[in-house]
Amino acid sequence: MIAVIADDFTGAAEIGGIGLRHGLNVIIETEPIRNRQADLIIIATDTRSLRADKASKQIVQITEYLLQFNPKFIFKKIDSVLRGNIKEELLAQMKISGKRRALVIAANPVFKRIIRDGIYYIDNIPLNETRFSSDPQYPIRSSAVKEILGANERSLLYNLKPDDKLPKTGLIIGDVSGFDDLKKWAIHMDEHTLLAGASGFFNAILERQQLSHPKKQKSPVPFGDKALFILGSTFPKEIDFLSNIKADGHYISNMPKEIYFNKNFDPSCLDYWADDIVKGIEEHRKVIASIVHSPSNEPDIAFRLMENIGELIKRVVERIDLNELLIEGGSTTSVVLKYLNIKKLFPIQELDTGVIRMKIEGFPNLCLTTKPGSYFWPDNVGIPQDMQRINNIDYD
Repeated sequence: MIAVIADDFTGAAEIGGIGLRHGLNVIIETEPIRNRQADLIIIATDTRSLRADKASKQIVQITEYLLQFNPKFIFKKIDSVLRGNIKEELLAQMKISGKRRALVIAANPVFKRIIRDGIYYIDNIPLNETRFSSDPQYPIRSSAVKEILGANERSLLYNLKPDDKLPKTGLIIGDVSGFDDLKKWAIHMDEHTLLAGASGFFNAILERQQLSHPKKQKSPVPFGDKALFILGSTFPKEIDFLSNIKADGHYISNMPKEIYFNKNFDPSCLDYWADDIVKGIEEHRKVIASIVHSPSNEPDIAFRLMENIGELIKRVVERIDLNELLIEGGSTTSVVLKYLNIKKLFPIQELDTGVIRMKIEGFPNLCLTTKPGSYFWPDNVGIPQDMQRINNIDYD
């Protein structure tokens, strides 16, 4: 068994997709459950959204639990652009698992995300000059990886190139300019090293360690008729923006302004929104739920809106037998899973890198598809390109 601890749900799902690619039997859990009948067990936390002390405590508890099952190794899936409590979580996991060092390979060339001489670039643009500088929870202020992770005089934090000799202790964040560099870093798997990073590094580890299984030929699970897309996003309202999308034949149910602009809104507004979505599904089979309004000055509005989305989906599921639920953003997905009391999922299809479709324990007729907010939906999913250009609330 291989174990992975992910700091948000879409990261967990992305790792699940890598597992499917390698023929592994994969289970994703939102909390540890005593069932280890899988090749790859992924614990999907939401520690990225927690305070550092709470996140570290949760990582210790999960690591202790997983160690009981003697996994081949425990991989720590982190945010590829280094948001969250990365240093604190890694130090906590190293201590409880008896590791002397952690090797962090966050860059992912498949998305043009590289680290060169300790500077992070996306498509050759320094990280702090990209949209991640406006992340509502973890705004990126620097492109220097050691600075992002909080290096100081007392911390053993190193930035190294693939051919450099590794120190015996500390946190090492590696440069990556291409796929060959991922392969070089994957060589350093040993009993003293905690491996952490993005999905590209995990894929390189599976290839290096020859941990793939022969793929079983399975019939694809057909998409169900009744589908709801959750685009948990904000966007400067443009003239006729929603009208243009609707004119293309898509049914859009936009968040009522009474909810968006008033944190003390009447709960009946959520019922109204849920009823509109249900009506749209009954008449059009597919509905896109959006949040398209002018920017708000409300502090931490992103977190309130995610809770509102969770409450909304609970109401919709209670009203109609939904077949497909598609959500962008790990934090948004975690909130929805909380409201639906979903604790175990089974990845069944990798529609694209990071875009994973899953069956859900307790919901036999419903499949969940998720992706990080900064990725695009593939064409076969059917999201209009105009909607995909909306900036996401949680910038996953």
